[in-house]
Amino acid sequence: MKIDIVREARPASPSRRTMLGALLVGAATAGAWTSASAAAALQHAGAAATPRNPGFTQPELKILTVAADAIVPVTDTPGAIAAGVPHFIDALAKHWMLPAELAQFRTGLASLDASARQRYKKGFAACTQAQATEILQALRASSPYEGHTFELAARIEDPQSPFYLRLRDLVVYGYFTSEIGSTKELRYVAVPGRFDGDVDIKTWPYQNVI
Repeated sequence: MKIDIVREARPASPSRRTMLGALLVGAATAGAWTSASAAAALQHAGAAATPRNPGFTQPELKILTVAADAIVPVTDTPGAIAAGVPHFIDALAKHWMLPAELAQFRTGLASLDASARQRYKKGFAACTQAQATEILQALRASSPYEGHTFELAARIEDPQSPFYLRLRDLVVYGYFTSEIGSTKELRYVAVPGRFDGDVDIKTWPYQNVI
């Protein structure tokens, strides 16, 4: 199955990596992603207007929402849910994922639900944030990644990337391409200015994108 994904991924035009890059550059003013806004951004970035997949079911979306909330929770800034990340990933499932990728992702969501039922006697969607985090941390520990890249877009495309990394990377990608992520969490610095080698990171509240 993994070989088939590689074979199918090659001929896409524009390339899937180019599409991700265009989305990252051009769609950072989406506000909170909705299914419609995410689909429109994907089409603007080169995705086909007609969905290639049916997307997630409502139970799958609930699992995805709880997982996204555990990965990027609310702190002093809004989290993944406020940014509409589950809708963003649902749009990716419909317009961007290959059928085999979507099938693997669905299997991963089902495994989260199975782990929650085994550990807490309830579905993943009913877990508290702490319980969901424990399940995700256990999944991460059992999902070693031996890829050769630390580039986010390249890792998302990597068919060898385990479900946990695929989930985490898409949540992060969706968050930081939203208006909330790009303006509340990141701070754009048009001109980096002087080099300061003595920054107190404990009092430095923002990450900088330069």
